[in-house]
Amino acid sequence: MPDVKKFELSPSLAILVSGIFIAGAIVFVNLRPAQTVVANPEQLPSANVPAAQAGEHIFGSPAAPIKLIEYSDFQCPYCKIVYPTLRRIVEESQGQVAWIHRSFPLESIHPQAKPAALASECIAEELGNDAFWKFADAIYNNQSKMSSEYYAQLALQLGANSAIFASCVSTEKYADKIDTEALDAQKNGGEGTPFTVVAGNGLQVPVSGALPYAQFVSVINAVKARQ
Repeated sequence: MPDVKKFELSPSLAILVSGIFIAGAIVFVNLRPAQTVVANPEQLPSANVPAAQAGEHIFGSPAAPIKLIEYSDFQCPYCKIVYPTLRRIVEESQGQVAWIHRSFPLESIHPQAKPAALASECIAEELGNDAFWKFADAIYNNQSKMSSEYYAQLALQLGANSAIFASCVSTEKYADKIDTEALDAQKNGGEGTPFTVVAGNGLQVPVSGALPYAQFVSVINAVKARQ
């Protein structure tokens, strides 16, 4: 797959978001808690990624009317930043928001991104959705440990059969799935990670970068408000 540009952020702006398109303009937001994005629901930008399907890596209720479809890279520091934000949103939504995790490994700058994605798929195949999220929790909490040995260790701790896991990873069984998801993100304007699509009410609104909690909620509310 083609190289994907990293979001370039200076150290002083390490947790700024890249921005979202609203009313034809690029709006940049940062982590100041008082700041919110005010969006006109009739002028929200649009994406066209595959809708959430049964069997995906989902956190929250499959019946939730709003889905946060995140295209993520396990080695990306900004994905680590947004990870607890998306979890909090789902947990506080009372079943109204669910989170879909898809792969978008930036292989040119993150050599462990795709191996980790392959490992996560192999764990999910054998142990199910809960094990996938436990693997994701461990990786985002320990990005400095990322290696094939660490993935095998986690698989064993989670209860996977080591031989089955090793075979699945070594044959890159899920490489095509991962590449397809990454291409979907790119086709819809994803140039780096995280790239999230807020889907619901007939809309798909793309969000680039580690948007802070208040801004994510603002986008979600705008999607909900669309009639």
